[in-house]
Amino acid sequence: MLYFFFQIADEAGLDYTPLVVKRLCAHLFDRQGSQNIIVDIFGQKGRMHRSHDSDPDIIAAVAERYRQQAEDHWQTVLKNIGRVKQDYQKNQNRQKGAGD
Repeated sequence: MLYFFFQIADEAGLDYTPLVVKRLCAHLFDRQGSQNIIVDIFGQKGRMHRSHDSDPDIIAAVAERYRQQAEDHWQTVLKNIGRVKQDYQKNQNRQKGAGD
């Protein structure tokens, strides 16, 4: 999910704060994402103000704009996960067969 946000960062022109990213994750992927990772990547020590980009109307508009790209990205991610699982299972079965 975070990779997707890096891909659209320049075009979207958002002030990516942890709250903005968390809300976009929820809108685009129906997931929260890891709060610790989001804060580590997008947090700024000592920041005192909330980004105007975290406004729910702005988030909804950006989510609508990138919804199809996000869906395509997510389908690719799921296919990759499936392929890795299959490769892992094949490798495990091969090792079991060789150990017999």
